[in-house]
Amino acid sequence: MIRTTPAPERDTRFSGPHPHCAQCNRSGTGNIAHRAWTGKSRHIERLRCTLCPREFSEREGTLMARSKLPATTVIQLLQCQRWGVCDEGTADICAVDLKTVHRFQRVAAHRAHTHHQQAVQQVDVTGVQMDEAHSKLRRRRAEWIHTALAMGSWFLLWVDFGPRTQDTAATLIAQVVARVQTLPLFLTDGWKAYPAALLQVVGVVYRRRRRGNVGRKPKPRLVAPKDLFYAQVVKVRDKTGHVVEVSRRVVFGGPRRFGKQLRLRQLGETIQTACMERWDGTLRGLVAPLRRRTRCVSWIATRHRGRIWLLVSLSNFVMPHKSLRQGRTRRTPAMAIGLTDHLWSYQEYIWLPVHTDPVLTQQMDERIARLLPPALQEQPLGRTQAPPPGEVIAEHEKETAPLPKAA
Repeated sequence: MIRTTPAPERDTRFSGPHPHCAQCNRSGTGNIAHRAWTGKSRHIERLRCTLCPREFSEREGTLMARSKLPATTVIQLLQCQRWGVCDEGTADICAVDLKTVHRFQRVAAHRAHTHHQQAVQQVDVTGVQMDEAHSKLRRRRAEWIHTALAMGSWFLLWVDFGPRTQDTAATLIAQVVARVQTLPLFLTDGWKAYPAALLQVVGVVYRRRRRGNVGRKPKPRLVAPKDLFYAQVVKVRDKTGHVVEVSRRVVFGGPRRFGKQLRLRQLGETIQTACMERWDGTLRGLVAPLRRRTRCVSWIATRHRGRIWLLVSLSNFVMPHKSLRQGRTRRTPAMAIGLTDHLWSYQEYIWLPVHTDPVLTQQMDERIARLLPPALQEQPLGRTQAPPPGEVIAEHEKETAPLPKAA
């Protein structure tokens, strides 16, 4: 049957893809109107923006864009990716070509990354757990996956890829700090790069006063602000790799203050990284190249990263978590953190329009650039006291202040 009149409520879920429009990437604003029906069967709706006289398809920005596959096949492709089916198995189950599976992975991964980058901003997070996982690539290459997870909601704040260095850890921390409202509490493993990376991102420059008039002036150094709380869970292993001892240490904030912050933020009584370890187990079970002692390795790094980003997006918005259930109501991490009010279905996920907003992208890039200066280089030496949390998180600017005089 050919539809001739669209339902008025259908236009509320669409958004304009044109970056020069004032209502770009904003749905439910009332600026989208019906234009015509297109396609061989007249089943694709053509829309028009009333603010800028530009037209676009209803499939623009969705997983159905520029695709001849029916919606049921696209949902099957998405479900196969969610359950970790290999590419050849996905092509066999969905009765499509292997190149179609690779194209779907590329489009869905880019869309998931863009949606996460633009939607996850100014979220309320009290505690963050961070960890890195090892993955295998072809030609005997290895890549580390650095992940940040919000405690309490199981929401994956960011995923970064790169070597196991301080710069990669600082990039992950900067992404987290730029997307939260207040500075959260940090919990990690015993990797030595995390304390230095935290100081590089949120640390303040301090210079001691020189004692007397002889000798060189003391060099400036980075110190932790008063509102930074960070602890580590250190695991000691034997020669066979088994854990023989687990110790906990508070790096920034002091043991008593850190324990008080855990209770005030309702994050439990123990310093632990169980949530992050649980996610690593789920990720290794659903992504074959991450499994231990596996022969399935990734040939292409971009496809490897895209599969992980797609799984991160599905885990946040589509996959319900048992520990977040309230009565009989199933909830996703996005519902627990406040980004959505209902459980998304696969149908809703593939039809969600996602358009690149250059304004939001530029603002986020500027925030991260201000949070990632080289340690003790091009830093205002006058700023020695930690600014208010609102200034650090909302504006992310490092302003100058008079130097304190040490006794």
